[in-house]
Amino acid sequence: MIKIVSLDLWETLIKDDSEKDNEKERDNLRAEFISKTLKLNQSYMQKIHSFFCEVVASFINPEKENEWSLLPETQIDYLINKLGIEVKKEDFDKILKFYTECILDYPPSFTEENIPDILAGLKKKYKLALISNTGRTPGRSLLKLLKNLKIKKYFDFFAFSDELLIRKPDPRIFEIVCSKLNASPEETVHAGDSYKIDFLGAKSAGLNPILYVPGTEKPQGAPYIRTLKEIEEVIEKEYVHRR
Repeated sequence: MIKIVSLDLWETLIKDDSEKDNEKERDNLRAEFISKTLKLNQSYMQKIHSFFCEVVASFINPEKENEWSLLPETQIDYLINKLGIEVKKEDFDKILKFYTECILDYPPSFTEENIPDILAGLKKKYKLALISNTGRTPGRSLLKLLKNLKIKKYFDFFAFSDELLIRKPDPRIFEIVCSKLNASPEETVHAGDSYKIDFLGAKSAGLNPILYVPGTEKPQGAPYIRTLKEIEEVIEKEYVHRR
């Protein structure tokens, strides 16, 4: 019996608008704010944007050598060292606040228009968990975003990597969700868009994984969904009736 449905956040429930390029706009604003707060000249801007590229690369490859990017605070520390300057605590705190909450002014959109309705339907049948590797936006800011998007209320537990100091695909983050919601891995489904981070990560912890593939690609040997509306059907087909 499946008791819990765990969901990834980015590219599964929410995404940045490719036409508006939200994240690029946010990074431009972050760079301008950092430069203005620290009174830097234009020559530092390239280093700041280079730092943003390093941060993104570390999120894509959440290996041990990239643990410096686990927390926004350590990201800012890394940037300051890269710039080779000294920063007062009050300026550090100002930068950190803007850096982590910029998303609230330039929010992402849902991957599918009816995400709130889908979550409301799932909530009637399962406990819901959200597991997210955080980046520049920590769990505390993502909770504000989810509240603004009116979907925070559907989840029973949130597992953010900056709060637990563990990133997917580490099986421990999935095990924590099962423990907090009093269910075994066998009673838990996890759905996400990354084969390595979501599908294999959940599988390594003993969960029942489902790959979210909204395009035309057909994964080989992996239970998958094209739209989140299909998740209940796939759960029944792959993880209930087969047992």
